[in-house]
Amino acid sequence: MAEKIGQLDEKLKGVLPALHDLLSLKVEDEGYLWLEPQKKRERIFEAIRDLLIRESQQRPLALTVDDLQWIDRTSNEFLNYFIGWLASSHILLVLLYRPEYVHQWGSKSYYGQIRVEQLSTSASAELVRAMLEEGEVAPELRELILSRAAGNPLFMEEFTHTLLENGSIGKKDHQYVLTRKASEIQVPDTIQGIIAARMDRLEENLKRTMQVASVIGRDFAYRILLTITGMQEELKTHLMNLQGLEFIYEKSLFPELEYMFKHTLTQEVAYSSLLVKRRKELHERIGKAIEELYPDKLEEFYEALAYHYLRSENWEKAYQYLLSSAIKVGTRWSLWEAFRLGKEGLDVLGKLPQTDENKRRGTENRLLLAIVMLALGYPEDSLEILQEGERLARELGDEKTLARFHGHIGTYYGMRGDPMVSVKYLEGAFQVAERSQDMELMVPIAFQLCMVYGWQGSVLQAVEVAAKAIALLESTHREAESFGWGSFNLYAALLGYHGNSLAWMGDFKEGQALCEKALRFATGVNDLGSMGTVEYDYAWCYMFQGDGGKGIEHMQRAMRYHEQTQTVSMMGGAWTSLGFGYGLLGEMDKALSHMKKGLETDLQLANPLMLSFHYGQLSILYLILGDLENARNCAEKTLELARKVHSNMWEAGAWLVLGSIMGKTDRTRSAEAEQYILQGMTVLDEVKARSWHVMAQIVLGEFYADTGQKQKALETLKKAQVTAREMGMTGYYLAWIDEALKSVNK
Repeated sequence: MAEKIGQLDEKLKGVLPALHDLLSLKVEDEGYLWLEPQKKRERIFEAIRDLLIRESQQRPLALTVDDLQWIDRTSNEFLNYFIGWLASSHILLVLLYRPEYVHQWGSKSYYGQIRVEQLSTSASAELVRAMLEEGEVAPELRELILSRAAGNPLFMEEFTHTLLENGSIGKKDHQYVLTRKASEIQVPDTIQGIIAARMDRLEENLKRTMQVASVIGRDFAYRILLTITGMQEELKTHLMNLQGLEFIYEKSLFPELEYMFKHTLTQEVAYSSLLVKRRKELHERIGKAIEELYPDKLEEFYEALAYHYLRSENWEKAYQYLLSSAIKVGTRWSLWEAFRLGKEGLDVLGKLPQTDENKRRGTENRLLLAIVMLALGYPEDSLEILQEGERLARELGDEKTLARFHGHIGTYYGMRGDPMVSVKYLEGAFQVAERSQDMELMVPIAFQLCMVYGWQGSVLQAVEVAAKAIALLESTHREAESFGWGSFNLYAALLGYHGNSLAWMGDFKEGQALCEKALRFATGVNDLGSMGTVEYDYAWCYMFQGDGGKGIEHMQRAMRYHEQTQTVSMMGGAWTSLGFGYGLLGEMDKALSHMKKGLETDLQLANPLMLSFHYGQLSILYLILGDLENARNCAEKTLELARKVHSNMWEAGAWLVLGSIMGKTDRTRSAEAEQYILQGMTVLDEVKARSWHVMAQIVLGEFYADTGQKQKALETLKKAQVTAREMGMTGYYLAWIDEALKSVNK
């Protein structure tokens, strides 16, 4: 690899560590080894891209990827990434897939689609002539093949091979003809049936070789097949015969000899022809063969080993390799694959004896999976997985593990919109941690509790909990530890939450300082996950102050980190927050489109807390735009959702908007409208959200102006102006107050 890349371009040498890692080779580059998982994944993507693009500069390059409908998520993500670099390169990327495969490339100007329908009559006739290349094809033979195959090329090939092998076709005077009447030829009606009939006519040794190979997979290494069959030279003869019959092809000679079945259906038919008991025996032997043949690079075969031991019903080994596979892909931030593999591992563990040791393994696996589920926004079965872990922890009498599960269950309910249950679980778990002064327990639960408090707008509580955890971490010098959360740095995230909460309370300077400290630490340990969380909090520290420009800058970075780490649960909030930033800059069209994107994203997660946030932000924006109908609709949805999830913050926002609308549209209800606004202000005052309390004062001042109460309007707006300046608010809010005062003084 080094030699090839050196010949291509000496500047490319930097891609070698990533390519070694991709191929499960030993990586000796210390700098690369210290990178956090998501950064390694990013470097791997870049390495493949750079290698291919540089090669295409030497000569035009054609790349073909087949069967995209079966592609794994990470490979699909690489394709989406790579396609963005194609426009200016000399690369033709040919992608083959069935209609059910869904992609995002249709809008690209350099994308074109060729649909492959059933072959036309003329194309079918041409294919038949190509298969029977040593002679002409008699009309009655051509008509038989065309009528039976109905334009399906694979059926046509297999049908023609069958006719040749069973003697129904003969050659006479340089022409292929039927040797019997077409009505007498009995051929199965399906492709699978034709392939099975062809297999039945094989010699027993050839058929057995094909069956054993089918258990290995569509692609199979010669060494593994040799180990399983115990054959020597005769195996190569059998494989050459199967190649001649076009059941298999030679796939590669280096680094070792590999073959592949001509088509997936061929492998499936061969596999299904084996008795179930025989399949299980072969899967077990294949697993052992891989372990014996590749002891130094087993990581490369984790998924294959899990597959074979699953089908051999060796549950212990299947569990081990599924867990190893989940950890392997999880460290590369392929979170959906990690979730699938981890979940499958739990199913297998359930088949093992329910000893205390296996119960403990069940709790450990579920705790690892809980972090993945949080990042993915809690996919289906998440609660059941956590509750089963809770049950196992109770049975084991493990109070610490039970508290961990209560923390995760509380976070689940917080995201799913039942904050009363959420806070009950989390505060109970935090009390257990505080009593025992167990940092391994206290720090993660503090992070989860701050997260839920943030969703609710309970800023005072978030400050109190974050401060305790931060002080404990700093006094014990354990800031860099993971506490069971993989590469995610909880210390940086807690600093970010603390800073965000202080800014919400109007202490922008201290809030921004804490976020800057958090970002430096997260960057220092190179953790993209906590960097995304901190950038989000940092953005709001500026936007609470009224600085849309810096808010957008930090929020865009947060979104990039969330995308790279597949943190689905944060993306909707980031889109709407970005919209808020554009609103502060007066770019209302951008603000509206981004907020709509945020709402659309989180509608799929069905998180009522986040939906109240989206509708609340939209209601304020529509109010500023003067679109009172949409403002009212969004405010009413906000109020409904906020009451459901006990979010005082967003309930307050809804009252402000509804009161303002009523003041503009129905003078007869001005007293009621004023009460709505004052009710919202009271709530904001109670939770000490001073930055938003200023916004509420502006809304109240404009209400007084709308209802002809000029003196009250001036007093309220001037009070808002004094408060805003004292806190150091800038940009949009001061301009809003000035504009409102000018309007009143006209």
